[in-house]
Amino acid sequence: MPCHAAMMDKPLTLSPDTEIEKALAELKKKKRDFAAVVDEDGVLIGLFSLYILMKNLLPVSVAVTGGIPLDIPIKAAPGIAKRLRKVYPLKVQELMERKKINTVYPQTPIWECINSILTHGAPVMVIEDDQGKFLGAITERSAFEELQRLQESDK
Repeated sequence: MPCHAAMMDKPLTLSPDTEIEKALAELKKKKRDFAAVVDEDGVLIGLFSLYILMKNLLPVSVAVTGGIPLDIPIKAAPGIAKRLRKVYPLKVQELMERKKINTVYPQTPIWECINSILTHGAPVMVIEDDQGKFLGAITERSAFEELQRLQESDK
């Protein structure tokens, strides 16, 4: 079975020029954790997510793998919140992931897509073979729901 059957309904897309504050409002409104960033031709150029945003809010010393071991607690929450206020006017293109986007083609077998989720994480972005046009996204939930649907249809 091809993976395009497991695409989630109505994935969110953003323009690279969208301000972060507006992007976050859209994520909240649509109850999503991520959005595909597409150009004016619908070609996938990046991924914006709450994960990527939070990763950018951490101070470099904390974001280093393992961080810096400290014997005393540091109250970093107010500092991180202030950093969030500073990123609101930035554009999505300034924070989006460009290189490590997990992609598949519509006819990729579902097992390959699930393996990709387990190996590289979700979401998996589905793109056209020839132009890289964004078609949809697959999450753990949408893949699992498709497997359940297949199981139900076999009964």
